[in-house]
Amino acid sequence: MKAHFRFDFSFPHIYEAKLLQSAPPIHPLETLHHYPAELEEGDRTGAYVRLVPSAGAAWTGFFALGFDSAHVLNAIFSCPDPDSVCVVAGGYAYVVKSTDPAQWFQIEQRPVTEIRAVVELGLLAFVGFTSITALGAAGIMWTTGRLSWEGVRVIKIENMVLEGAGWDAITDREVQFTVDLKTGEHTGGAKPAG
Repeated sequence: MKAHFRFDFSFPHIYEAKLLQSAPPIHPLETLHHYPAELEEGDRTGAYVRLVPSAGAAWTGFFALGFDSAHVLNAIFSCPDPDSVCVVAGGYAYVVKSTDPAQWFQIEQRPVTEIRAVVELGLLAFVGFTSITALGAAGIMWTTGRLSWEGVRVIKIENMVLEGAGWDAITDREVQFTVDLKTGEHTGGAKPAG
């Protein structure tokens, strides 16, 4: 995978993470894990990331690519839980425990177009095409209702509020919304009727 990766380790973490340029050489003491665990025929492209937890054995993860597009995110983020890492490959975000690679889940936003680390609130905000999901130290905190027909843009985050804009197909323009980052409740935005 030749995509540009963004790295953000704003949250304290108890591991080292390194993006590999290709599949790792076979190592008798390190295991290779696949995300998702059951790869489909189209899941042959992705990113290899080597994790070295502060306690336990090093391992490498293969993270299947979601979309091959310049409009989606490729990134490695530390998480509010210091033992978890978030790897985003082609907009598909995987959250994995560094000390137990069998413990993982995928963020429902597919694709993720942007991630914001809000350290003061202990959350990662995953922006998708129509809504936003927040991850805290204990897991998913909330997912907003639909904010847009298609296309969510973050304008700013301050005073525990995210301000953004989403596209309204009826008026063919962006409409603004706000999200309370503690609860996920939002005001404004646009969504199809029904």
